[in-house]
Amino acid sequence: MFGKKVVPTVFVILLLLGTSALPSRADQLGDSIEEQQDIQNQKDQAQGKLNKLTYTSDKMKDQLAQLETQIASAQAALEQKKVAYIQAQNQVTQAQKELEEKENELDDRRTALGKRARGIYESGQINQLELIFQSSDLGDFISRVEYLSRLVENDRQLLAGIEEQKVQIMEKKDALQAKRDQAKKLEVEAAAVKSELDSKKSQQKQTLDQNLKAQQDVFEELDRLEAESKAIGEKIRKLQAGQSGKGAEGLNGTISVWPLPGHYEISSPFGWRTHPITGKRSLHTGTDIVASTGTTIHAAGAGVVIMAGWNTAYGNMTIIDHGGGISTLYGHQSRLDVSEGQSVEANQAIGAVGSTGWSTGAHLHFEVRVGGNPTDPLQYFAN
Repeated sequence: MFGKKVVPTVFVILLLLGTSALPSRADQLGDSIEEQQDIQNQKDQAQGKLNKLTYTSDKMKDQLAQLETQIASAQAALEQKKVAYIQAQNQVTQAQKELEEKENELDDRRTALGKRARGIYESGQINQLELIFQSSDLGDFISRVEYLSRLVENDRQLLAGIEEQKVQIMEKKDALQAKRDQAKKLEVEAAAVKSELDSKKSQQKQTLDQNLKAQQDVFEELDRLEAESKAIGEKIRKLQAGQSGKGAEGLNGTISVWPLPGHYEISSPFGWRTHPITGKRSLHTGTDIVASTGTTIHAAGAGVVIMAGWNTAYGNMTIIDHGGGISTLYGHQSRLDVSEGQSVEANQAIGAVGSTGWSTGAHLHFEVRVGGNPTDPLQYFAN
């Protein structure tokens, strides 16, 4: 009698223990998903900061390019002003040389005139007795007087002409000096403009360097968060695999349907590439298929939806377990038409193309994973 009651009692205890273990697994999954969501929120914040920094750096680069152009123009203007000043200075020097030559010529003329007139006239009057004694007749006397008068008048005209030329050269020199002084002023102003532009360029470059350093810090933060997210994602994958194993029974891992019938343009194939957002070289784990927003996405094969929701990188994302360790992922969707735990048939509509998450335009990011590891999806589609 006692022995008959033992078996049911043990069974009840085991049943209770079994049911108590189920919430534990569910709690772990919930905690892991919540933990990943926290990481994704941090990544979103970091990405937002990166976007602002990138936008700011692009503006600063444009401003720096404009400053480079302005500096080049200012340098060209400064060179022109320097040449103009040198030319003006040379003209002033030449005018000064001409003035000195005229002054010397004037001095020479005055000296020659003095020597000639000293024995001929005193205080402007001619020594007529000397002329009378030296003249052979009256006609010769008149000729000598007329000759001397003309000689004196010619000398006077020469002196007056030289004096006039000297005044003209002095006026020319004054004008050239004014022109030279103006050229020097313009040269100083051009040098000040270039100096100011150089200072702005230096400040702008320093600010840009600080911005790029901040971007690098965000890149490193994103890398750290991405590593944490992958670790949590692996944990979630294992928990989901244990939780959805029963739903995947009877599936053989067959993939036979192109997810976007009629759309076959590949914008980015599977493989290593430079990421369009971060600018870093990384593995592109799927194939990007070009299609307009709203285009219907079809399940590549029969299976069970093990994830349908938001992911920072993939945006709206669906993962289908096809059995045999094979799963497919559909990222950047504008709409989700299935939910977790739902069974789907091959070619069934599961969502629509979009550009959510880390995306630069409308397309479908399509992945095939074997044992959780990404592989080239195109190998499953011979045509």
